[in-house]
Amino acid sequence: MKLKTLVVSAASVALLASTTVMAKPVGIVKGVMEAAGISRDQNNKATIHPAFAKTSRPCPPFCIQPTNPFVPAAVDTVSELDIIHALSDIAKGDNSKMVIDARTPVWMSAKKGGTIKGSVNISFKKLNAKAVAKDPDAVMEILTSRFGVTEQDGIFNFSRAKTLYLFCNGLWCGQSPEAIKALLSLGYPESKLKYYRSGMNAWHSLGLSTVGK
Repeated sequence: MKLKTLVVSAASVALLASTTVMAKPVGIVKGVMEAAGISRDQNNKATIHPAFAKTSRPCPPFCIQPTNPFVPAAVDTVSELDIIHALSDIAKGDNSKMVIDARTPVWMSAKKGGTIKGSVNISFKKLNAKAVAKDPDAVMEILTSRFGVTEQDGIFNFSRAKTLYLFCNGLWCGQSPEAIKALLSLGYPESKLKYYRSGMNAWHSLGLSTVGK
């Protein structure tokens, strides 16, 4: 029995060693393994999180988003690398930028796939057109207390407003576009709004790390 156990243990160690040797490093870009606490799953056989495995969500509301849903406003559509660069700048003390997870809080859980480390959850329901119409004071509070906007006599000043990078669940998610459209309607400069269209679906498909409750 002891010999059998020893043989099994030796085989397990050999298998682990061979797996380790076969695994190839997964960098963000060549020569960069980690940035702002974000890295990629090093398991070469990893698959996408189950919460993002579904391919055919009913449309509406889960319709494919255009590259720029904000025309004629020229809001930049950005990539994962742009998000990582912004978060790296923020981690170094740059207060002029903010990465916003515009989804409802339920998506912050690990079961739902969590969120991007360093992002701030501000639900689109607090920033969309309905929120502006129903409770403009609450929207104004977000703009002035969190986004660096100043206000006097009902007039917004965006000269020191943060550059906002907004995302939601991905190509089929309209939550961050709703928030961006509402911000544009309030006069937020299009140059200070960035749309991460691929969102969490692509983030997970690339094996990028997440945090969740």
